[in-house]
Amino acid sequence: MKQSICLLLILNCLSLISNAAIRYVTPTGAGLLNGTSWSNAYPGTSLQAAINASGVGDEVWVAQGMYYTTNTTDRTSSFSMKNGVAIYGSFLGAETLLSQRSLTDGLTSVLSGEIGLAGIADNSYHVFSNTGLNNTAIIDGFIVRDANDDRAAGLDVGLGGGFYNDGSGSSGLCSPIIRNCIIRNNQAVFGAGIFNNGYDGGSASPQIINCVITANFATTGGGGIDNFGLLNGDASPLIANCVVYSNSASQRAGGMYCWGGNDGNASPVLMNTCFVNNSAVDGGGVVADRLNASTGSSGISSPVLTNCIFWGNTATGVGPQFFLLGGATFNPTYSDIDLTNQTTPHILSGAGTGNIQLTPLFVNVILGAGMDGNWMTMDDGLQLQSTSPCIDAGNISGITATDILSENRVKYATVDMGAYEFDSTATLAVSENHQPTFELLVSPNPVDRLLKFTYHISETEPVYLSISDLNGKQLWNSYEGEQIKGDYELEINLSSFQKGVYFLNLETKDGKLTQRVVKNEN
Repeated sequence: MKQSICLLLILNCLSLISNAAIRYVTPTGAGLLNGTSWSNAYPGTSLQAAINASGVGDEVWVAQGMYYTTNTTDRTSSFSMKNGVAIYGSFLGAETLLSQRSLTDGLTSVLSGEIGLAGIADNSYHVFSNTGLNNTAIIDGFIVRDANDDRAAGLDVGLGGGFYNDGSGSSGLCSPIIRNCIIRNNQAVFGAGIFNNGYDGGSASPQIINCVITANFATTGGGGIDNFGLLNGDASPLIANCVVYSNSASQRAGGMYCWGGNDGNASPVLMNTCFVNNSAVDGGGVVADRLNASTGSSGISSPVLTNCIFWGNTATGVGPQFFLLGGATFNPTYSDIDLTNQTTPHILSGAGTGNIQLTPLFVNVILGAGMDGNWMTMDDGLQLQSTSPCIDAGNISGITATDILSENRVKYATVDMGAYEFDSTATLAVSENHQPTFELLVSPNPVDRLLKFTYHISETEPVYLSISDLNGKQLWNSYEGEQIKGDYELEINLSSFQKGVYFLNLETKDGKLTQRVVKNEN
């Protein structure tokens, strides 16, 4: 009898596999518009219909192009994922195997909340609004952008622009897999990029893998990500091989907010992830909070980090890299974290095994997406220079097989810190040995207050300027835009700089020049 039951289960599984379907979607559709092939693809306006029509084991393949949440002005319109269904983007539109899809030139399928008039004011509240999902719901290969949930924040509004993962309530669950995606240019009151809602005994702990979360803005808190586990809930995502870059919040947590008060849990696990150049009033990088909604504190908020980099995040108030409330903790190992201006109680917890506090030496921290402007390509600026202290400085235990560029995770002695594994054979955006085609002259030097400098550009190209200290920490930067061949002159007021030695850096696609600058007392 048992053998018969097992055989029946096996046959059922094989039947499900053999009956799995692929539904094809292109921006305009083709042929019969029934999604059975690229030549009969659904139109972009039927993308959600393709997802809804899919069953367990099915896949939705989406070609390059723009796809909008609606072709109306209904701001409540959004996409939603489905259990058992994998949604893959960035196909050229002729592939017959998933392995033929290439992401090395950047993602090309864009899911946008830009509806109605130009500008963000009347955009969709969410690009994705998800509920009831487990990790069989997968999205992979998309740029998710332009949502704006500007409604006054409540338990289910004002939350999550790019992704709103609602697992709230005692039986709630919303923990999909978000992989190989760029979440950018979204806005919300809380959690502009991603909001994981595990409130009131629910669970919202997605796996966020090989993603870039950038240029999102929260009008209150959690610019990049917000994990809401208040009141016996759980919002503790796994975040691996990700970049959280240049997000901001008008109050707290430019990069990520984690609230686990009232016996909740908001303790994300971060591996090989970079938090860089995020900004807020308090907690430029991360806020961990176990305060209760009324008084006192309880629950858990304890982000756990391995092989991560926290650098260049800023706070006009307290805690540029991380900010702790109600006895929350911040537990990194084998990570590079700038502890400058981190004051008690905003300090590291645990043994701190393998941690360093050295400038990571990114290839181009100003231009995170690289010269081509496309994240997740071979010229990304947050790759490591050959002299970076983060190379071979990580812990190999539990790492993923590949990095954010789908390159082998271990290339030399052991794993690196950060999202990108260093490769000495790769051609990066800024070669340390490239001979630049420009000149840089500085005067006066030493300088008391006003630093004047001139530079010459031999061909039209984008120009980036920055000033760093002896430790390589960037103190000022400016993107001058694409400048034509010629001579240029600029002046910088250094009156706020302390007496000491600094470096003025000029960078173009051809290379980088650095001039040593000595600052006198005012």
